[in-house]
Amino acid sequence: MPVQQSAELSSHTPGAPEATPSVVARCLSHFHLEVDGQPVSHWRAGKARALFQYLLVNRGRLVHRDRLYEVLWPERGDRNSSSLKVAVHAVRRVLTEFQDRDGFTLLHQDRGYLLRTDGAWVDIEEFERAFERGRAAWDAKDHDGAIAWFQRTADLYTGDFLTGETGDWINEQRQWTRSTALRALAVLRTESLEREDWPAAMHWCRRTIEIDPYHEATYQTLMMMHGELGELGRALSWYELCRHRLCNDLGIEPGERTERLLAALMRGQSRPPVTGPRPR
Repeated sequence: MPVQQSAELSSHTPGAPEATPSVVARCLSHFHLEVDGQPVSHWRAGKARALFQYLLVNRGRLVHRDRLYEVLWPERGDRNSSSLKVAVHAVRRVLTEFQDRDGFTLLHQDRGYLLRTDGAWVDIEEFERAFERGRAAWDAKDHDGAIAWFQRTADLYTGDFLTGETGDWINEQRQWTRSTALRALAVLRTESLEREDWPAAMHWCRRTIEIDPYHEATYQTLMMMHGELGELGRALSWYELCRHRLCNDLGIEPGERTERLLAALMRGQSRPPVTGPRPR
């Protein structure tokens, strides 16, 4: 589920921000909200933080109250309780603590709520924007610009969306951000292989299996690179790790290609492929 973006897409190369924003929200890894460098941790009502998180992902869009009840209290059939009003009131009390700064505004209209984020820095928004700018640069044949934006995408992915928190909508968003990060990493890995920059390619491979520990093609790439470097012990270690995870966690054996690659490596017959995916 892509997040709402508050700025037009551009293929310009990423650079340093013009100024440090006073309000910062991070959803990749553990949730963190800070104002002027100070963390906001007192959310008062039990569902206030969850409400803010959901509206943050849907910022700039009106979310109907029935949808909020469905997300926050899925076990309840009653949509007329005061629970939502209590949570909204608690969120507004938090937001009033920095109402004199550019940041968040919570509006009520048409039986729903809308969160504006003017002036705030939101990591998931920057993450989505960086990936889309990378795709735009790639389509415009700006290879260097695309790689810079995809690297920015990878850098912003510091962990799973809302690590440690649960909910159907959280799982959906978590899978979306993972797949976006993996697509960016695939391009970076391929570009490094084309340049025969093994350290960089290994770095992007390691990042990939941190997100998806069952990505067999990435283990194959690691095996091939170490084989190219004559490090057969390392190649064998990656094969064994791949097999252990696939067998123990998923109950499947490595594919035929992986087995053939291992045999070829042991005979000294390996060369890493350089073809790879284009951004989608």
